[in-house]
Amino acid sequence: MDKIEDLEVFHIPVKLNKEKIKFFGLENDEDIEFKKADIQVRLLIKIDNIWKIENISIKKISSADYNQVDKRTINSYQKIWKFPDSVAISLKLFTGEIKPCEFDRYDEFIKVKYTNLKDKRRVFLYELKNEKLKEIINFFRENKYLVIADVLRGRGALSANWLMVLKYNKNNNMTQWTLVEINVAINLYCKGNVKLTKKGSLKIGQVVMQRKGGTPDPTKLQFKIKPSLLF
Repeated sequence: MDKIEDLEVFHIPVKLNKEKIKFFGLENDEDIEFKKADIQVRLLIKIDNIWKIENISIKKISSADYNQVDKRTINSYQKIWKFPDSVAISLKLFTGEIKPCEFDRYDEFIKVKYTNLKDKRRVFLYELKNEKLKEIINFFRENKYLVIADVLRGRGALSANWLMVLKYNKNNNMTQWTLVEINVAINLYCKGNVKLTKKGSLKIGQVVMQRKGGTPDPTKLQFKIKPSLLF
């Protein structure tokens, strides 16, 4: 600690204006689109008089113990991960981005009739034909680490180096916390197979992929974790 001459902490807002983009030295769209850090810690080291920068992503444990870590349109994820068009169509049926009135055009994807769908707004993964479901599972199984690394760490100048989890205890009015190096967190959430959930979504290791629902942007795809796994 005697080598640290100064320490500065900066909050990173969800939306970055031009001033913040310049302040954090962001040079391209990837730095903005894939940011995961909530705070940036800068340490001035006496030796060589250099700043060491660490980015920290912060998650709170809610009563449901689920926290969204990423959400985007299917097209955005396809651009990032390069999955085939057939997987994109299946996922758009899953999120409801492809509207119910269009279902008849995708008979080769859906194994039940429109009138028999559980939810007329979208398709659950178990309502897809077996070969289409298998295609989705195989893609995420083969790319599990890439997917989980992207939704937890992100990419670029504001990707996360650390993941901090906060847990409030109302009985003693105290907040516990844990701080984990991001690669340790990624490896933890990668543990486990890729499989269908009982609710018709997909579990990728310890990360759940589901239709966002609600408002706004209900047809986006979202990824959620249980932050308590880090305690």
